[in-house]
Amino acid sequence: MKVRPWMLKKEIIILYFGLRDKRTTVIARLPVILAIIYLLSPFDLIPDFIPFFGYVDDLIIVPLLLNLAIRLLPGPVREECMLKASKHQKKIQWIIFLIIFLVISLLVGLVYMIWHIINR
Repeated sequence: MKVRPWMLKKEIIILYFGLRDKRTTVIARLPVILAIIYLLSPFDLIPDFIPFFGYVDDLIIVPLLLNLAIRLLPGPVREECMLKASKHQKKIQWIIFLIIFLVISLLVGLVYMIWHIINR
């Protein structure tokens, strides 16, 4: 099985299993840590307030770092993680869907409560 750069969801699942494996080296963990720091950091190569181009760097750099992390996983670990990801992909998709649904529901509820308080 080959992982392509546009398979971000599958990459995340593979890395989830790969990072939990004790055979994974620090070098393989580093790109994932850098990707998370880059996403959460207020500093970007191109600032986010610039329309369109502000997010393009996030859409290019983060998937490249995640793909690099998968390539740096030891061979046996990578193969096992790909098999686990294929096996658990539907279950994980439902969990992600539920988390997103709950977050959106909470945000809608919060906006409704604020609107209701303001319009009293």
